[in-house]
Amino acid sequence: MDFIRARNDEQKTIRVEQITNAAAELYVEIGYDKITFSEIGRKLNFTRRNLYNYFRCKEDIFLTLLLQDIETMVDDAEKTFVKKAEDLEAFCFAWAEMLLRHRRMLSLLGIVNTVILKGASSRMHNSFRVEMNRSFNRLKTLVQLIFPQFTEEQAYQFVECENCYAMTLYPASLEYKESHHIEIFPAAGFGTRDFMSQFVQFLRILLKGLQE
Repeated sequence: MDFIRARNDEQKTIRVEQITNAAAELYVEIGYDKITFSEIGRKLNFTRRNLYNYFRCKEDIFLTLLLQDIETMVDDAEKTFVKKAEDLEAFCFAWAEMLLRHRRMLSLLGIVNTVILKGASSRMHNSFRVEMNRSFNRLKTLVQLIFPQFTEEQAYQFVECENCYAMTLYPASLEYKESHHIEIFPAAGFGTRDFMSQFVQFLRILLKGLQE
């Protein structure tokens, strides 16, 4: 791919998309830790120096990618859940399945606060927080549709709690370790378990607590 510096907003949007797509491919191929600006540039036939016209650092690229993934997840949730939940058990499984359709998002959420944000620019960090808040508000509105008996505060607590647990649970799950070729020791302590069964159980407890 031959890169020519973008001359207008439309071209810039295309360049940003190409850069984030390249970072996403490298994330699958070599993992986050091994990705550098130079690696991304080589994949695009784009110099490291020219990358700085679009992003200040690798972390800013991955925050952009994560925001895209979060928006895609929220879009999915809004299409999946369109009415009041009549069966809580079915809802718990459907919500967990919906999240598992967005595994890269879950994976990046697992390192966003401990790794990615440490190296991100202040501008991008602030933008990430603003956009995350908008996404959470969309989910909160959706939760109030699914559970009309919830107050705004209860809906927010659901979104906050399920998000915090998902971003902690997924990197320790069978699904994550198998996809990243991490060795699993079934006999060690509690062992590594699948995301679905643990997350569904958590949602049962969370919903019970919010409704009491």
